[in-house]
Amino acid sequence: MAESFYQYWGKCRQNTDNSSYHLLAYHNLDVAACGYQIVKHNYFNSFELFEKIGFSSNDKEQAALWFAYFLAWHDIGKFANGFQKLFKHNNPQLVAADPSKEYLSRHDSLGWWLWRESLSLKPEIQLDKYDIKIKNLYNIWLLIMTGHHGKPPELLKNIKGILAFNEQDKESASDYIQAINQLFIKDNKLQHYPEFFIDKTHQEKLNQISWLIAGLTVISDWLGSNEQLFSFNWQVMPLSEYWQNHAIIQAENAIATLPKLSSVAQFKNIKNLFPFIEKPTPLQEYALSCQLSDKHPELFIMEDVTGAGKTEASMILASRLMSAQKVQGIYIGLPTMATANAIYQRTANVYEKLYQTGSHPSLVLTHGASYMNPNFTQSILTNDHISQQKYSNGEQSVSAECNEWFVDTRKKALLAEVGVGTLDQVLMAIMPFKHQSLRLLGLRHKLLILDEVHAYDSYMVKLLEILLNYHASQGGSAIILTATLPVFLREKLLNAFNKGLTNNQQTLSLNQSLPFPLITRLNYHGLTEKPIDTREEVKRQVKIAWIKDIETGITKIQQSIEQGKIICWIKNSVADAIELYQQLQLQRQHTLNIDADHILLFHSRFAFCDRLEIEEKALTWAGKSSNSEIRQAKVIIATQVIEQSLDLDFDEMISDIAPIDLLIQRAGRLQRHVRDKHGNIKPDNKENQSKDERDPPVLTVFAPPWQDEPQKDWLDNPAFRNTSYVYPNHAYLWLTQKILLKQEYIKMPQEARLLIDSVYAEDIEPPSGLLEVYYKEKGKSLSHSSIAKQSVLDINSGYRRGSDSYWDEDVKLSTRLSKDNIDLYLAYYNEEHEIIPYSVNSEYAWEQSRVSISLSKWERIKKSIKQLDDISLEKKRQQLHRPQAIIVLLEKGDGPSFYTKSLGFHAN
Repeated sequence: MAESFYQYWGKCRQNTDNSSYHLLAYHNLDVAACGYQIVKHNYFNSFELFEKIGFSSNDKEQAALWFAYFLAWHDIGKFANGFQKLFKHNNPQLVAADPSKEYLSRHDSLGWWLWRESLSLKPEIQLDKYDIKIKNLYNIWLLIMTGHHGKPPELLKNIKGILAFNEQDKESASDYIQAINQLFIKDNKLQHYPEFFIDKTHQEKLNQISWLIAGLTVISDWLGSNEQLFSFNWQVMPLSEYWQNHAIIQAENAIATLPKLSSVAQFKNIKNLFPFIEKPTPLQEYALSCQLSDKHPELFIMEDVTGAGKTEASMILASRLMSAQKVQGIYIGLPTMATANAIYQRTANVYEKLYQTGSHPSLVLTHGASYMNPNFTQSILTNDHISQQKYSNGEQSVSAECNEWFVDTRKKALLAEVGVGTLDQVLMAIMPFKHQSLRLLGLRHKLLILDEVHAYDSYMVKLLEILLNYHASQGGSAIILTATLPVFLREKLLNAFNKGLTNNQQTLSLNQSLPFPLITRLNYHGLTEKPIDTREEVKRQVKIAWIKDIETGITKIQQSIEQGKIICWIKNSVADAIELYQQLQLQRQHTLNIDADHILLFHSRFAFCDRLEIEEKALTWAGKSSNSEIRQAKVIIATQVIEQSLDLDFDEMISDIAPIDLLIQRAGRLQRHVRDKHGNIKPDNKENQSKDERDPPVLTVFAPPWQDEPQKDWLDNPAFRNTSYVYPNHAYLWLTQKILLKQEYIKMPQEARLLIDSVYAEDIEPPSGLLEVYYKEKGKSLSHSSIAKQSVLDINSGYRRGSDSYWDEDVKLSTRLSKDNIDLYLAYYNEEHEIIPYSVNSEYAWEQSRVSISLSKWERIKKSIKQLDDISLEKKRQQLHRPQAIIVLLEKGDGPSFYTKSLGFHAN
């Protein structure tokens, strides 16, 4: 009982007493027992991973024990005296502090160093004769195990192992591993390595799934480190006794806190999912009737107009795929937080119907501000000991039952059975973000539903291609929804999925002349492209009118007010929107004859609390349920924030010139629902319900005067300066103007393909005056795609760091290659000279006081903005747990300010 490894602590409570520690050997076994139970009970379909590397269906016990064996190595880096010194004590039973040793590398990386530089060289820990091959096997497993804190261990050359370990530490670690060998290999009858362990193919497969096993390792460590589930123990006993009488028993209780896999319901009919649908749209009919293939992956691309029921069609198909056991859950990826919020509300009403009655499927909203969504926080279970983040109390919602184990951090959110969030959360799975392995684990057996894919730039498109390639290679299926997809982008996405599906580089050949709407389907049986019809109610023809100055647009607003209509002008920049709003307020009393609060400004630079109010007001004024009285003489000045997902319906619309796909999106919010001539929604099931009684829709486009041969200064007019900055490829704007002048209408769906391809077809050459900017932006696009390729993980090489430094804490990595944004937190000094947040929300007051602006803008204006002094700022940052937070101070009263409730952040 004198083994030296009993002198090392694994967990402790600082500054209490000498008994407030847990022996390192025991902590390792706690985590090992959790992994054992996870595989034995097949949580997260974990045993399937072990089947992939050679274990048979009858070998679940053996696979669970081998996983536990390697998990018992996970914290060997804590044998470093440099680490042991972190617990200040005078306990003679614990190893004495060595003043010559330092803790300069994390214990996870120190564990990798200890294996490579010491333990791997000791013959006494080798169990079989296959030294080289077994060492290679251990190299793979030890990278996974020591990388249990969410990222692979550092490169050996960067680890300060010599400074952390003394010789006693190394010997104690060796003694511990020999004891572990005795416990698992002999006492638990593992005996020898399975033959396939030394097979080259086995090790290649192990490398491929090592990222997924790393996710299981993280979960095992989280469970095994939970003090509420595993009590501290410092009494010396044989490891076999601790394993049987403590670790295994407590681990069984620990995994009971994990959500159980819900039983999938058999698909019945469309009414079961969506009782409000009287007659399926053609797209929904396809989702209902298409014959599903075998259990292999499939990709569906659904191209149809706004209002064609794409979301419902995707959920119908999802239910059928789940019934056929092709997928077990869903993740819906959206371009923005606002779109994710909107889809979350719709998903919450239907997701439970995908599972059998009595199941408790988890539904998660995952994006940067999900915890501030009131509908989401009300649906979260409380009193979960694993979670450290506080969530709002409230009754459990029957329509949105969530499990707090998943939602305490976004890192675990993809493990939920149904998730809704931004695409970023999924892209992070294939990039060197901490805990990306959990995201990869969560993606397995998930149906990816990706909406509004046309909204992404070349950087995100390349990341999406790589994601689809990986997902297909892992047997995953996907549905892509879009109203405006260029042919070249459809090709890219299909080819990316196909290469993962077939594991070859053959390029698919697409039919370039197919009409819109279109269903494209790809599986092992090949590619099918099927044109479909769309329902009559959403076939629309929007006339295009043109204006070339602001005054003409204001006159149109005045006419709309006089006619009692609701009108929206979509500006391309926040600055332009604020300027127009202020101009309307100045002219309001003289010419517009409208109350100040009947003009609404809606852009992205409002504090979160104000933006929620504005979004709610916009939906009240122009949402589907609005009536003639509410809509009467209202004006909304907005930016791109209303382009997607918000169900808004305007009588009139003006838009700054923008690329054709965005104008089509904006036109989709013009007379979106069928109303009578007064603006009241027409009741269902009426004979004339499909006929809108308002004047035919007109989209008025604010653009420069037409030029057959524009020069590079085409957009130099001050009115379009910000437009030229927001949409830097001016050729796309000119080509948009050209095709709309020619067609005079946006006719959907019959001319959708013509409109999109007239701007984005790759063989188009713009006029000579715009060639320079066209090819400059094309070059940037290629460069951004290249950066994206360099930013992703090489999954097949195994769970390890490459030569890059992306895993380092000080290297900034993003799923979006856009201008850097920073967060400003708005605050006041109250009468007691205390710093208080702008928002009055008691629970999320600071976060709801946050405004995001570009870094370049902040650098330009920060000297004119009052901020906290350095000492107060640092103190407040620690309280907020936001080390980079910038707190700016507002002056109470009516004096000038850089932020107001009506204008948002407007400093120049």
